[in-house]
Amino acid sequence: ATPRQYDLQLGDISSYDISAPRDFADEAETVRRALVEMSQVPNVMIRSEEKSQASHNMVLSLINLVKEKRDALYKGTVVEVEPLPGEEGSQEGESGDPGDRTRRPDSQEIELAISSLISAIDQTLGLVLQSGDADLMIRMEEDRFEHLSAILFAESGAIVAKTLDAAGLRTSISETVSRLEGSMDYYKDDLALIGRLMTLLLQPNVEFNQEATEKAKHAAYERVMNNPVMINRGVRIVSQGDVITPELRAMLEELNMTVGAGIDWVRMGSTLALVVMVGLVVAVFFSRYSPGLLFSTPRNTLALVLAILIPLLMSAYLARDYPLAPPIYFAAVVITAYFGLRTSIFLSAMLTILVMPMTAFNPSFPLVAILGSTIATLFTRRTGRHDNYAQIILATSFVAAAASLIAGLLQKSSWGGISSGVLQATISGALSVIIGIGIMPLFELIFNTVSPLRLIELSQPGHPLMKRLFVEAPGTSQHSMMVANLADTAAEAVGANAMIARVGAYFHDVGKLEAPLMFTENQTGDNPHDRLPALESARIITRHPEDSLVLGKRYRLPQPLLRIANEHHGTTLLSYFWNKALEEAEAKGEEAPPADLFRYRTPLPSSRESAIVMLADSVEAAMRSEQVHSLEEAESLIGQIIRDKIDQDQLRLSGLSFADIETITQSFLQVYAGHFHERVPYKKPGRPPVRHLEGELMERLE
Repeated sequence: ATPRQYDLQLGDISSYDISAPRDFADEAETVRRALVEMSQVPNVMIRSEEKSQASHNMVLSLINLVKEKRDALYKGTVVEVEPLPGEEGSQEGESGDPGDRTRRPDSQEIELAISSLISAIDQTLGLVLQSGDADLMIRMEEDRFEHLSAILFAESGAIVAKTLDAAGLRTSISETVSRLEGSMDYYKDDLALIGRLMTLLLQPNVEFNQEATEKAKHAAYERVMNNPVMINRGVRIVSQGDVITPELRAMLEELNMTVGAGIDWVRMGSTLALVVMVGLVVAVFFSRYSPGLLFSTPRNTLALVLAILIPLLMSAYLARDYPLAPPIYFAAVVITAYFGLRTSIFLSAMLTILVMPMTAFNPSFPLVAILGSTIATLFTRRTGRHDNYAQIILATSFVAAAASLIAGLLQKSSWGGISSGVLQATISGALSVIIGIGIMPLFELIFNTVSPLRLIELSQPGHPLMKRLFVEAPGTSQHSMMVANLADTAAEAVGANAMIARVGAYFHDVGKLEAPLMFTENQTGDNPHDRLPALESARIITRHPEDSLVLGKRYRLPQPLLRIANEHHGTTLLSYFWNKALEEAEAKGEEAPPADLFRYRTPLPSSRESAIVMLADSVEAAMRSEQVHSLEEAESLIGQIIRDKIDQDQLRLSGLSFADIETITQSFLQVYAGHFHERVPYKKPGRPPVRHLEGELMERLE
């Protein structure tokens, strides 16, 4: 809508609070800041090669002058008068070249050389050398002077290679002397002299660069002008009682609209009312469409709250400066993975409504958020492999960016604003999905569950363990597929997690890969147990749940599946090998072995899914072994198996009720009805169902 116009002239006092209807650049403030930034740019000082070379030359000149005076003093021709033969002092063999020997000047000659050196340095270099320093350099030994000269020349060259003003030069000389003090092994007494000479000879080598300074100031000005001061939509630009200045007038003219804004109490109350309304709508949704989802377990409630709260808190931080960056897509991915497509689409829409006030009701935000979260939900729902995660990321980013572009064009925003919006939507879409996918293992750890995405991935035939099972233990692979069908149907019938039950059934017997031919379903005629003692056979058979656990951990199966693999036999007795052991003991006249040696040594099923897989596993093995071909026989056999499990207290920790057990029985029969091509018959009068044993079984379960 066209904004309301106010007749405000220069010098008028505003009677209104006026807020910006859109984002715009405050040119006056931007220019002011650019000028301030430009004034704060320091002058550019660069290293002068000429000054550096001059200092270096002065050091070299001083060394040469000192060397010249020393040579004249110590290396002049020495004239000696040799005594006549037979006179005192005559020593045989004491001869040599007089010119090669060092003179020993007297004190007067040394003082003269010192004065000459000071005068030469003053005339040549224009420097006044302290007499004490001149005395030291004239009197020191030749090796010591060579050592001094080498250090002075090298260190001076290193110092003038830097860019130094007067203070920096003093600091550098001091640091050099300190460093030499720690590294020199000889002639340490010369360090003070070296420091004084460098202070005397070296000069600062920086000089002001007018051109570079102007470029730096211009760059600072342009940097601020290229990043103008932005006034966001909804920011108050004129308050009640303000005098309309030329800057405010220009601002109002640029916007071509003003918005009167009173105290924000109304807005705050409206926001609270909006939150309450959204909460009521969410409550109605869950009460009508998912009554058991929200409050089925505290973990589900906490997971759902976190999936909404995390993007809400992040939006509170991001939305003010980046209105298209709130990570709604995070909630879409996580909620889809754990609570389904319908719940995700609904809650993503509600979350978008809650975030809108944080974006100052930016008109582009709901379009971008709803389209992006919807596509994220749809792609998450159909993802079955890790390599499909890239599809979620790319699809969400693309749709969010395209929606932002379209919204900017529809609003005729500036290209800068459109580019900023597209960038925000793209980054938010990609990072939200990446974080959502990455945080799922943390959700699995905290809530001791596994996401449907992970289960779908594990259920693929290309999983390494399933491939091994199919190749190395084909009979076990077929058995696991049938157990999965039974468990899936039963879990769905009693309201348990059908996906966990199905995928858990796929991997429940992977431990048989350690010795596949020791299990009947993988044998082709020869049975190794015919040649083994019953106790050894029992040890091999009862080992496979533990092997399944070890192998599952090696392949990083999630905890719920590992629990099923480890619990699906509980402490069941191997009746066949127990009876065989009794017969062997009787034949040998030995005492019967304890029954506990023929029991599985794994935990009892601690969840409904584990118990369902236990029952499905036993039923499928018995049906295959007994070669049952009718529903009546199947019902009798299933009832016998379930009673046997209850008699051995295998289900007391599972959480299954007697009603659940009866439902599981019927679901098993429904699956086998498809195999037998029969309908499940109604129960005949007089035939006692499994639940008729409720009194006795309740005692055992308690």
